[in-house]
Amino acid sequence: MPALADDIRPERATYDLLGECMTRSLAVILSLALCGVAGGALAQEFDAETLAKPKDGETVKLDLQSIQRLGDVIGRFEVLITWTDTTRAVPADYLMRRVRYATNCVDGTYTLAAVGLMDRNGNAVKTLVVPPGAVDAVKPEKGTEAAKWVRQVCMF
Repeated sequence: MPALADDIRPERATYDLLGECMTRSLAVILSLALCGVAGGALAQEFDAETLAKPKDGETVKLDLQSIQRLGDVIGRFEVLITWTDTTRAVPADYLMRRVRYATNCVDGTYTLAAVGLMDRNGNAVKTLVVPPGAVDAVKPEKGTEAAKWVRQVCMF
């Protein structure tokens, strides 16, 4: 067989091509596997129900401007979860949260509707919307902050 230019034989090119395809396939499989592992951690971190609960060092405050009545039965309101602990520095990756709830004034219950994540400047970073029926309605215990919120919304 005569020598090809630069001594490249067709059978050698086939082996190189197969090796390159296998290397790319292996890289794709590994990256997808790693995304699956990291995705589970992110899913927990960005779970709306978890984000709606204040953590140590945070304070929850009802946003009176957000209160709305939608007919005789339904209402909605928002609470702000912000860092207020002056003895500790604000974590570098801290995000303030605006949590929206829907209320049923006849039953005296409320349910989580959405959680908005905001950076230190108040710019929206992410919004997690909870589909209707995905979270059970809760009747707040008497004397709690949530009971006061529901009462204020239903007074309007």
